[in-house]
Amino acid sequence: MNLITRFCKPPHSTEGEQAVIGIVLLDGSRVGTVVHAGGSNLFLDPVHAEIFRIIQQKDRDGNLVDVTTVAAAMAGHPGLDSLGGLAYLARLAVNARSPSSLMGLLDLLADQSKKRQIFEMTQVIQAALADGEESADQIIARLEAALAAFGTVKRAGPISMMKAVVTAIEQIEAARLGQVTDVVRSGIAALDRIIPGFYPGELILIGGRPSMGKTAVALSFALNMARAGQGVCIVSLEMNPEALAMRAVSEQTAVQDAALPYAHMRQGSMDREQHTNMLTAAKIVADLPITFLPQNFSDIGALIYGVKRVQRDMNGNLRLLIVDYAQLLKAEGHSRYEQITAISLALKALAGQLNIPVIALSQLSRAVEQREDKRPTLADLRESGQLEQDADTVMFCYRDEYYLKRMQPAEQDLEATATWLRAMDTARGRLDIIVAKQRQGEIGTATMRFDPAVNRIWEDTL
Repeated sequence: MNLITRFCKPPHSTEGEQAVIGIVLLDGSRVGTVVHAGGSNLFLDPVHAEIFRIIQQKDRDGNLVDVTTVAAAMAGHPGLDSLGGLAYLARLAVNARSPSSLMGLLDLLADQSKKRQIFEMTQVIQAALADGEESADQIIARLEAALAAFGTVKRAGPISMMKAVVTAIEQIEAARLGQVTDVVRSGIAALDRIIPGFYPGELILIGGRPSMGKTAVALSFALNMARAGQGVCIVSLEMNPEALAMRAVSEQTAVQDAALPYAHMRQGSMDREQHTNMLTAAKIVADLPITFLPQNFSDIGALIYGVKRVQRDMNGNLRLLIVDYAQLLKAEGHSRYEQITAISLALKALAGQLNIPVIALSQLSRAVEQREDKRPTLADLRESGQLEQDADTVMFCYRDEYYLKRMQPAEQDLEATATWLRAMDTARGRLDIIVAKQRQGEIGTATMRFDPAVNRIWEDTL
């Protein structure tokens, strides 16, 4: 029997499915264990899957689960009737194995369920290969997306308090002795005092309205980390890599006390000294360990494929992934909510698989503009669906100066103008990063100086 013959049908075990249903029909307290292992997705037979869905619903509603109640709920079901109806359910219960065998049966069914997903994936890939329309990279990207969809993380078993405490103490001691090497910091002191670092496997969200500085903050993080020798990958979906590189060079000129706005660079408006300073800055920035993935990596599968390639090219030194921004990614789903949910789950899974933090930028809705207090809150992320739930840390960028400039009173109103000028003096050149959520730490606001002309963000010393 060759490989093709062996796998002409999806892997399954009819006997295993029957045994699991028989056990829960006899002992309804085991339903939760089956749900945790995969629930109805464990069953290939559609009748078995429907039987378990009925069992799960009854258990969730607090109703009795046994042969009689399940048979009554499925009265007239053509699939169950074809197997014998009540008699079939009774036979499964009578022939049920010992409850002690349930975990082994669930491991079997879970493994076969995952194999079926791989089987379906190979069918799709074979069809794409036969069709010949897609490139090899596009097919690989679809394969990566499918792998991310069902995950590669093993189901965790019970962990004793002793084991959890030992691991926690190890982490505490490593932090106390300064031996934590897998944490990356923003490099902005005001923010680092609130967020001690971005940890491997974390999903960090940076939200804000346009012109609030989201991209500037993310690029500042990337440059600070890259200067410390830590590899960074930036998925640049809104701006092209050349535009971000120009901002990075401009920021480096400011670091060298020879600030040259990137708008002047784009226009070629600079004297000889400025040109020399720009070239010096460009050489420094060019050597930083930063890699861009451009707009053709907007599909979530292509992104996963591209990031893994970057990780290989960096020989394992990839320490941070930045996605600018999440809503520009594409994923399968009937609605935009389903697509954003798939994107969020994939980014969170990728952070775990690569063991790095992932920072995703998120555009907030126009609802922020309609209220008097325009500082964003977690409620403004509701349209982002799963993103807020999956994020370990949520930050918002806010610039009061941006809104104040658009609220200048009439010149003849002297009192209002004086009040407005005082507010502008306070807000000018300031950027607030509002830490609205942090699973392992405090929330708060980091206020810093920001010069958007050169993309520079630094500690507020005033």
